[in-house]
Formats: sequence, structure tokens, C-alpha cells
Amino acid sequence: MAYTLPSAMQIEVGVQYTDAAGNPATVDDAVVWNSSDETILTVSVVAGPPAGYPNGGVCVVQAVGPIGQAQITATADADLGAGTKNITTLLDVQVIAGEAVAGVIAPIGDPSPI
Repeated sequence: MAYTLPSAMQIEVGVQYTDAAGNPATVDDAVVWNSSDETILTVSVVAGPPAGYPNGGVCVVQAVGPIGQAQITATADADLGAGTKNITTLLDVQVIAGEAVAGVIAPIGDPSPI
């Protein structure tokens, strides 16, 4: 199920990692964030994430205008040694219309006699 975000709004999201037993786990290097469609959603890393989040583990997701669906990915290196083993975490986001800010009055149908 996708997270619903109104157009022209933003939300902070964070990623945390666990091992196979559900214990908190660390990752190498910084988390890399991406949006599958930057015309719908953009992401930007928050500097200095709170305790419990890896380096780069928090970002701001912005719904930049059009409605639609996009996917946010957080990719990190799970191999704590010299090698690389990417782990990718996904978040589906559905951007919906924002709060109404204007209206239009228009005729409906053809004129008719009184």
C-alpha cells in the first residue's frame, strides 16, 4: 500500500536497518536516496540524522506538482567489510490533489427559454 501525500507538500522519511533476528544493524557509507519519477517526487538528504539512523538515513520527500505515483528507494552497503552488498528499501508514494485554492463557475448545457 502506498503512502498518500498531497501535491505541494513534503514529509521527512527515514530508513533503519535490522539483521535477520530483528536486531538493529549498521551499514557502510551513506544511504543513497532516489525517486523513480522526479517530475512527481524529489528527495533530498537531511544532514545530521537523529540517533538510530545511519549516515544519510533521513530525507525530505517533496510532491512537486503533478499527481501520480512514484517510488522512493534507499540504497546502502550492507557488507561491513571491503566488499559491497547493496540493500535497497522501497516506499511507494501516491501523490493526490492538494487543498483547493481556486474555483471556476461555468454554464452547464445550452440556454433555454424561461
